[in-house]
Amino acid sequence: MIDNFKTDLVLRVAAMPHEEILRAMGYQRPTSANLERLQSVLENPEFGLNDSGFDFKYSSEGFLRALCVVTGMDMALADQRISRLKKYLDEEREAFKPYLWVDTGFKRRSEPLFALAVCEHQRNLDFTKGFWRLSIDRQLGRAQCRVREHVYETGGELGIWGHIKQYWFYYKKNAAYLLALNGEVIGKHQGPVPNQAIGTRELNVISLSTREAQQ
Repeated sequence: MIDNFKTDLVLRVAAMPHEEILRAMGYQRPTSANLERLQSVLENPEFGLNDSGFDFKYSSEGFLRALCVVTGMDMALADQRISRLKKYLDEEREAFKPYLWVDTGFKRRSEPLFALAVCEHQRNLDFTKGFWRLSIDRQLGRAQCRVREHVYETGGELGIWGHIKQYWFYYKKNAAYLLALNGEVIGKHQGPVPNQAIGTRELNVISLSTREAQQ
């Protein structure tokens, strides 16, 4: 017996004509859109459960459950796997996703706001899916590597924003490590990223040397 839920479902679907499967699911005259949805569900790592799609017959979860029934899956096992996957996706949606903010000390002069808005994404570096699940030590280590890679890729210049001064690694909503261009931790920051359209304001930063002196 195949233990892998996805592989099992894909093989069961492959053994039956897709239109026959859809008719058994209640689609009297399967359309190309129905066939595309079936294929999309099979190709999606989350079986489409991360999509709120609805085709006037099934929600994403309803479609997957009906597909499991029609193809003869063990529904006790299917329910268990679907519940586990839904929990995983709920955690992904609700979790804070750590990121790097590139600090150039930018202060707007004559730059048009639309140009700054278009380029804003350059100052935010995201990590791969599931990164937030790593321990803070591993997160920080990868953030330091990403900083060094980014400096190498950009040459330390960020277009309209100017010369990169440091990076803020936000591991919580209002808490960040400050990283030098070589990835070294040089301080901590409490509070949100400063106004994106204006640039860096006075920061509530405590340098490592100051923190050590206070201890």
